[in-house]
This record gives sequence, C-alpha cells and structure tokens, in this order.
Amino acid sequence: MKNNAHLGEAKEKRLERFQGADIEFIETLINSIANYFNNEIRTTLDSLENPQTSLMILGIHSVALTIAFGFFDNDKETGYKLFLENFVDGDTSDTKFSTIASEIHNWRNVIAHRWLSPTGFHFGYNFEMKEGWKKEGDVVFINPKIYLQCYLKAFGPSGKIYRYTKILNTDKKLRDAKDRFLSQYVEKA
Repeated sequence: MKNNAHLGEAKEKRLERFQGADIEFIETLINSIANYFNNEIRTTLDSLENPQTSLMILGIHSVALTIAFGFFDNDKETGYKLFLENFVDGDTSDTKFSTIASEIHNWRNVIAHRWLSPTGFHFGYNFEMKEGWKKEGDVVFINPKIYLQCYLKAFGPSGKIYRYTKILNTDKKLRDAKDRFLSQYVEKA
C-alpha cells in the first residue's frame, strides 16, 4: 500500500500553488487527510480482537487540531470542540461528541503526554454499547466504533468537512484560514 501525501509534487511547486487561490491550500489539506491520513485511522479498528484505539484517538485529534487551527484559529481544546460540533457530531445526543470534548481532549493528552494519570479512572471504552457515548457515575465511556464512524462520515461523500464555506463564509475568513495554514507550511519548510 502506498500512502504518502507528499509524493508527486516538488515542495517548491506545491508552495507556489498554495500561495494562489485561497481554497487551494484548504482543499488540498482536506483531500490529503481524506485520501491518505484517514486510510491509517480507518484501519485502527479493523480488528476488534486487537483494536488500536489509542492510535485512533491520537489520529483523529491530530486532524481535528490541524483543521481547527486553520478554520477557527484555535488548536487547543476549544478548537477541538468546534471541530466536533461542525463536522463530527451526529443527530442524536449520544453522538454529539462535542458534549464530551473536554473529556476526550484530556484523555488524548494522557495518551500523548502522561500515560499514567488519574484521568484514566474517568474515561473508558465500551465497544458493545449502542450509544456513541454515555456517562456512568464519574466515568465517561465512548464506543470507539461509533466515534470513528462519525469522524469518517465527515470526510465521506458529501461530508460536512467539504461544506467548510459555511464557516469560512467571507473572502477574509478564507484568506485568513489559508494564511494560517500557509504560515505553518512555510515555517516548517
């Protein structure tokens, strides 16, 4: 399997293209995530005998904070919540993951930065429950399968992520988003 979003175009040529129309960077980023990065996220739960749930949480969070930085100028917990509200949340209360954005964000921080933490006593997975998430006592449980499905749906055919112009609904907002994305691309070059 070939999965490299950076092949096929010279770095300088890509930068030149990104500096053009405001939507060029945004649509390249979204399509790159959808066609490359999500291939890896999708496989994290292919085997429920050996799920890679921590990798799924890290991957989705990475995408959420990347997009939130460009679209909402916030790559922290608030940006993550906005990403969930705008692109991932389903129609039922148990699939409105933005309601528990703080808990998921804190759990992601445990996975990424401090594996042993009291937060682990307040967050759990339940692959068998029918709900996307629920709270039992002081523990928030998510069904990783449903969380992943809601996330991937955002990038599916006619997914919410492709209606980003509802958020970036002025020329200035589009340009500002492109400039934020571009600043990171140039800064890291």
